[in-house]
Amino acid sequence: TVVNGQPYLIGESARLHSVSLFSHDKTTDPLTQALTWASAARLLSPGYHVVRLGVGLPLAWYAAQKSLLAESLQGPVTVDDRHLQIDHVTVFPQGIGALLAADLPDHGLVGLVDIGYRTVDYLVAPIQDGLPAPMINRSGTWTGGMHHAYAEMTQQIEQEFQVHFEPHELVDRNTVTVHGHQVDLIPLQVQAFRSVAEDLIRHLATTWDSLQAKFDVLFLTGGGALALQLYLSSLGPIQVLADAQWANVRGYLDLLSDATP
Repeated sequence: TVVNGQPYLIGESARLHSVSLFSHDKTTDPLTQALTWASAARLLSPGYHVVRLGVGLPLAWYAAQKSLLAESLQGPVTVDDRHLQIDHVTVFPQGIGALLAADLPDHGLVGLVDIGYRTVDYLVAPIQDGLPAPMINRSGTWTGGMHHAYAEMTQQIEQEFQVHFEPHELVDRNTVTVHGHQVDLIPLQVQAFRSVAEDLIRHLATTWDSLQAKFDVLFLTGGGALALQLYLSSLGPIQVLADAQWANVRGYLDLLSDATP
């Protein structure tokens, strides 16, 4: 894929050639820009398109970066045979989209944990007449996502077999080939996923205190929701959102559609 004249490998073809270099400063990160533009373009037919874009930012960086991120993504973009004029960018706090996509009770208290690769966002929201009102002082970002689990697995493999894998090479894999033999990753996954979940529970305990005992439901979403759900049961009455990796996107799309004249 060629974005503004710069070639990139996208998807499965990128796995063996890449090291994750994404920055916490999304407003100046060219990889964030290129990936966002390429993702948008792949949803469109060849030709010229005027695009309204919705993206998310971790809660911890939202206030400081939302305006600059929107500005950095706007303007004319060429991706292969698609020419995009991005005339408006709406930046949402991560987790909000998934919360709005969830089947909320009419009244009560809900929590949401959005487990991503680099970050975990968490929200607490009282519900009144089916509408959430997030509590800012009980919501935030933890920088311990699934990358930490896969990094732990790569260290174990390197110690035992003296072969190096990048953490992203182990995502969605139950085996890897080492010197012509298949290595079972399941035992390493169990250990690493449990370790990350325990760290997350400890972090949330300091932020939520006894509040989690009052949840009507605790929603799990994000790419790591299914991987960690078994190890997070002590947090409360857990419900994994359908198609959890895309729940935020569905919520953003609904919000953009509602705002479109």
